[in-house]
Amino acid sequence: MLFSCGVHLRRRLLSLQETLVKSGEDMGCLRALGMMTTPNACKASKFPFGKVDWSRPVSTGVRMELSITKPDDWHLHLREGDLLQAVVSHSASQFGRAIVMPNLKPPVTTTDAAMTYRESILKTLPSNSDFDPLMTLYLTDKTHPDEIKHARRSGVVFGVKLYPAGATTNSQDGVTDVIGNCLPVLKEMIEQNMPLLVHGEATNPMVDIFDREKVFIDTILRPLIEKLPDLKVVMEHITTQDAVRFIESCREGSVAATVTPQHLVLNRNALFQGGLQPHNFCFPVLKREIHRSCLRCDEWK
Repeated sequence: MLFSCGVHLRRRLLSLQETLVKSGEDMGCLRALGMMTTPNACKASKFPFGKVDWSRPVSTGVRMELSITKPDDWHLHLREGDLLQAVVSHSASQFGRAIVMPNLKPPVTTTDAAMTYRESILKTLPSNSDFDPLMTLYLTDKTHPDEIKHARRSGVVFGVKLYPAGATTNSQDGVTDVIGNCLPVLKEMIEQNMPLLVHGEATNPMVDIFDREKVFIDTILRPLIEKLPDLKVVMEHITTQDAVRFIESCREGSVAATVTPQHLVLNRNALFQGGLQPHNFCFPVLKREIHRSCLRCDEWK
């Protein structure tokens, strides 16, 4: 049971707070992992686990209630149409705010499109909801620096998403050469204090699928950070020890990460145990146990 030992849980939460969360002027500076929250998040959420006495272990089977500050979701796909209507109320009931991904069909490449998408989300919410969708733009080879200025002035766009072309769902319009095609836009993002949210996987078909994150870091992200050290970057849904070590090596407050629950609890064996398990497959794919263990902070400084 997750909450069978209150002392262990408290140590883990304190470790996460002290070691992983690095606050800055922008949400892009957060090393936001899983259920971590921000100081200005919404009202408290309650889970039926009772009030925990952290001074002693809690016996299995005891009903407890754990109250936490209502968290923010730093990586949310709401899609559109019927899918949007089906899922947005579930997110809104658990989270105060969310960074909304822009890989729709067609993708959200302009501020005007982001504002329109935001309005469609708000119209779909229950009438009593105070959920705040924080919008992002979809970076392309043709994105103009003026669009970043417009995004900052809008007050509703909080990041720009880099999808390497062909890396994941609806990424066909993504970037083919980030340094060759996007430097003017990235320099404007520095000026506007706008973080770059990165799907960090190489798309070369010769790269082993389990090595895509490491190769992306070595061949694209590291050279980019060296060229633009003041660019704020969030590596989305990291899956490897390589990503953890890279983030630790970067300057304080410049590179952050998010992580998804499945990469904390499952390793790649879960794809094949008892036969092929399609529900355990998504991009980025699950990795070896050494990577899962590292993501769980067992080896963090």
